[in-house]
Amino acid sequence: MKRGLRWLSLALMALPVLYYIGTVLWYAYDFPYMDDYPVVVDFLNKLPAATTVGEKVALLMEQNNFHRLVLAKGIAWANVLLTGSVDFRVLQYVGLFFLLLTAWVLWQTGVKGRPARSQTPLDEVADKEDGMLSALLFLPVLFLLFQFQGWNIAFWSIVAVSNVGAPALALLAFYLANRQREGWAILMGLVALFTNGNGIVVLPLLVLCWAFQQRWRWMLSTVAVAVVALAFYFQNYQNPSGGAVSARLSPSTVGHLLALDTAFLGALVYHPAVPWLPVLLGSFTIGWTFYLLLIRYDQTNPTLFWLLVFLHLSGLMLAVNRIQNDTSIVFASRYRNITALHIAAVYLTVVEALSSGALLRRGRLIRRSNAPPDMQTIVIRLATVATAGLWLVSNWTYHSKIVRFRELKQTDNLLWRQVGQVRGSAPQYNPVQQLGIMAERMTFKPKEESLAALQSRPVSVTPVNTPGDSLQYGIDQYVERDGFVVISGWAKVARRKANFNDTFVGIETPNGWQYYTTLFHQRLEKADSANDKDTGFIAIISYQSKTPKMSLFVKSGRFSAGRLIKQ
Repeated sequence: MKRGLRWLSLALMALPVLYYIGTVLWYAYDFPYMDDYPVVVDFLNKLPAATTVGEKVALLMEQNNFHRLVLAKGIAWANVLLTGSVDFRVLQYVGLFFLLLTAWVLWQTGVKGRPARSQTPLDEVADKEDGMLSALLFLPVLFLLFQFQGWNIAFWSIVAVSNVGAPALALLAFYLANRQREGWAILMGLVALFTNGNGIVVLPLLVLCWAFQQRWRWMLSTVAVAVVALAFYFQNYQNPSGGAVSARLSPSTVGHLLALDTAFLGALVYHPAVPWLPVLLGSFTIGWTFYLLLIRYDQTNPTLFWLLVFLHLSGLMLAVNRIQNDTSIVFASRYRNITALHIAAVYLTVVEALSSGALLRRGRLIRRSNAPPDMQTIVIRLATVATAGLWLVSNWTYHSKIVRFRELKQTDNLLWRQVGQVRGSAPQYNPVQQLGIMAERMTFKPKEESLAALQSRPVSVTPVNTPGDSLQYGIDQYVERDGFVVISGWAKVARRKANFNDTFVGIETPNGWQYYTTLFHQRLEKADSANDKDTGFIAIISYQSKTPKMSLFVKSGRFSAGRLIKQ
């Protein structure tokens, strides 16, 4: 019985992790997207002209928005040196590795144990042979980290490295600092500095960590390293937003800043029907962190404490950068890993703060029907149920976006080769020309996509216009080639928000109208790309006759519209 429960606990822990890994490996695709062009593609194209070490360092340090994404560029460069060409899936796999590293360090820190000088009853529980209890304790963390509200961080190459890498390296730095691996901790802080914008706070937080512990020699050593590293980082730094940061922290904006910050910290529970819920959850986590400081939790588990501080500062930095926007801007997929990690860390600290000898007794009696649960057991059970539900709903909801993000890259690959167009990038990055340079130098060799491999599937659709709705559309390409009709353009239900619509192309056949699925692509070249970027489509339909009648049908939630587009 006990062995069976252990296997069940291992299966429960493996479920979210293996599902996430399998999804990333299946849907990862070798093609750049949006900021991959100015960061990786542009860097690799300029690299051959950089003949000195100084010129190469300058290219690595070139600024992208608020960030210096040196690590992402370095990995792409190493990929070219080792294989002759860059594979953008490698960057996605590195992001997956960072997420696995994060989970491992949290397990070591929050469950398996800490140094003897900071042991608590929670460690005593984890050290026992009752693996079921340890798994239940850690399961909410896995459900939070390995769910796809943050789907974009898994498949957008530079985001996979940078947005996941910075918090992973910060956590590792704090972990090593409290395992008497001080030199390695400083090294991780340096790497984090050149990974993403929020990496700039890791070295200063290491200084504070050692100051709180009165480890003055290491504090002074880190100060010396941090001063030099930050001076180098901010040399010739340009503020993309313009103006001084102090203007963003004026009394008139402080309230909105706090709303953005707290909404971001609680963004995992966002729903339009309860927009106040993320703010409430985020406010609780801020208050909880101050409470941990009051009880000197930094002496009990410094790794988790300083991770929480790092994540709070990350949220505050995002809020400052987005101060002109409303709170919906902080809910972007590429930021959700910070929120998920933040809630996971809060959960572990709450469980540990509630730990007592009663938990160990309750662990022994947990399967007895007459055992009254203590507060810690209640928290673990509630968190497990809540995070499991979040994991299921998130993976179900966002799976279609993962599929369509892959379609976006596939269609870009096809359009780039067939007609010299790239839609998943802003025009100012010159994506077609930049990829052409890489192709000539053989530093980018993606899989060739054929029309047959991407052809549309016939579906049973009955077009119905929602009363009062009409179709807006534009056709960019209409080509009859190799037995296929290829039609590319954009379409949406008028006046409705276009966010991953379902678009179908119909062809009149001797047996009536037959509708087909379309592949998704974005329209970042459109002037109003914020609202219309997700309206793009491409249909590849096997058809032997000439100039068939065609129609479009779009479903947008409960709204729909269609019309004849070619007679």
